Amino acid sequence: MKKRIFSAFLAVLMIVLMLPVQAFAAPQEIKGAYVDQNFETVIGTALGAKTFSKSGNIPEGLKISGKWAYKSSFGDYVLTMSIAGKPTKAGTYNFTVGYLKEDGTVVKKVDYTMTIGAEAPYDFVKSIRVDKWPTKTTYYLGDTIDLTGMKVTAIVYKYDEDEEAFLPIENYDVTDMCWVEPAVFTSDEAQTVTVYFKAPINSKGDLNVFEDHFRVDFKYANPNDIMRMEVYQKPTKLTYTVGETLDTAGMTVRLHKGDGSAQDVTEGFKTDVTSLSEVGTKTVTVSYGEGDKMVTATFDVEVKEKVEEPVSSSSSSSVPESSASEPEVPSEPETSSEPETSSEPETSSEPEPSSEPEQESSVPEIEVIGGDVEEEEEPGDDDKGGIPFWVWIIIALLVILIAAAVALFIIGRKRIDD
Repeated sequence: MKKRIFSAFLAVLMIVLMLPVQAFAAPQEIKGAYVDQNFETVIGTALGAKTFSKSGNIPEGLKISGKWAYKSSFGDYVLTMSIAGKPTKAGTYNFTVGYLKEDGTVVKKVDYTMTIGAEAPYDFVKSIRVDKWPTKTTYYLGDTIDLTGMKVTAIVYKYDEDEEAFLPIENYDVTDMCWVEPAVFTSDEAQTVTVYFKAPINSKGDLNVFEDHFRVDFKYANPNDIMRMEVYQKPTKLTYTVGETLDTAGMTVRLHKGDGSAQDVTEGFKTDVTSLSEVGTKTVTVSYGEGDKMVTATFDVEVKEKVEEPVSSSSSSSVPESSASEPEVPSEPETSSEPETSSEPETSSEPEPSSEPEQESSVPEIEVIGGDVEEEEEPGDDDKGGIPFWVWIIIALLVILIAAAVALFIIGRKRIDD
């Protein structure tokens, strides 16, 4: 009986200890790539981003690229990231892509894991079909599409050596290898979503884009409703010492409305922080509106320890001694009648060069502008390669937890035997 109770206790303890490990967010998987087979797919889309950064280990033979478009109907950029090429080496690769605004502010960072297979399960694709629509089909302006529940199958062909011919494989699941457009709803006219899959169309490996569609219910929002908000320009002051009060001077927030227009405001918003009492990075939440009409956005400030300046005892004590021992002497006529001059040359007459660069127009004349984005690699990140740090953290935690469980088991068995 005691052994059963102790075994149950160990099982419960292991479950409790494993909870923090499960809290780590899983990286996004990229599937469908194989050695010596041409490959291309879209890995992500972000509203508000125009450029990107990357770090980690990119599969050999593949390259990451980005393409942006300005959606004047929505008043913001949309960045689409792709990975393409011909893999040369099998294995699992881990890397991170940062989706950035034009000024370098991070919109989001996504961890990716990509396994390159040694041999492709098919030689080429004939067609695809959306067998099951996503569960969610109702969207508003600015929403990101949710593909949960979607299933896409394809008819693929594989060479059979016995038959000496390419034989079809029907209902081959390619759901995780597809992407859709639009991925972010930037137009209130969007009703049809196109599903894309890029794969070889013949035994030579030439790529072709296959597509199918499904419908969504796009509900028109109130033109005056604020759908979302972003911190378009951060406050001038972002570094503080402990005890200082938050200063939002220089901050501009952009309000995106239901009709697709955008409005920049510099007042009327609230923050959840006033006094900064702790050292470290503090995330400030900015809110606008009330109740169910409230929208929020965030930015970070850095709080540092307050450094007390040392007070010199000799200098402070010399002042009263001098004033006590010497009588007050009036100023000499020569010095009182002459104006005070500076030994340095005057600089006030020369105009100071402006430190602020000329601002480019944020809204182009035409409705949609697009362009490719060059890779902006973070220094040293490509040398990191292999397993990312969060995986090592999980492995270390697992080793510690297993060792603790074994130790508890041995101690418990010893007590039971005694």
